[in-house]
Amino acid sequence: MDNSLKLTNVKERIDHIEEVLSSVAAGDLDIRVNSGIEDDLTGIEEAINILIEDLTHELKQSQKLQHEMQEKLKKIQEQQKTIIQQQEDLMELSSPVSKVWDNILILPVIGTLDSQRTQVMMENLLQKIVDTGCTMAILDITGVPTVDTQVANHLLKTVTSARLLGADCIISGISPAIAQTIVHLGIDLSAIKTKATLQDAMIFAMKHSKKTPEIDIKKLTEDFSEKDI
Repeated sequence: MDNSLKLTNVKERIDHIEEVLSSVAAGDLDIRVNSGIEDDLTGIEEAINILIEDLTHELKQSQKLQHEMQEKLKKIQEQQKTIIQQQEDLMELSSPVSKVWDNILILPVIGTLDSQRTQVMMENLLQKIVDTGCTMAILDITGVPTVDTQVANHLLKTVTSARLLGADCIISGISPAIAQTIVHLGIDLSAIKTKATLQDAMIFAMKHSKKTPEIDIKKLTEDFSEKDI
């Protein structure tokens, strides 16, 4: 009788251990084996509880580490956004377009040109042409050490785009090295007005700068009325 009861208790405890292990496998780390009986199974039950405690500790550490990594990743992403914004701001500042005369814009370019910078430069110049209505623009590349095919093509596109907006462009400050490079690359700048120095470009621009005269609508109407009469 006693042996039958003892066997039943052992089976129930084993079933309980299996249920606990299943719950732990499903993610429930709050559950514990608790039989309240001291016998040969007690050591196994205690070992399982210790294992669950260790798993709980490891999980908390892993979650903490994951949270820290997410925070660091978030900070890195924010820093990257800041760096990109600063680069864009710096690029804007490195391509300033100024109105130096009644009808003349100047874009001094200093440093190495790349595709991204020339794109920003073109956008700034075209927007300034639209904003001011100027019909002459000088691109001074005195401070540019080298020009490759891609950059030269961007300059050509800039001049062409400016013409579509009604403005003529002059490129000044082409160094002997850049001139040789342009010739070597076979880039045709014959359709673009070029000057050796910024001073020469300014003199030429002031001589040839002409704005469309404002139309007196009232006088024009009177002229047409007189013709009709």
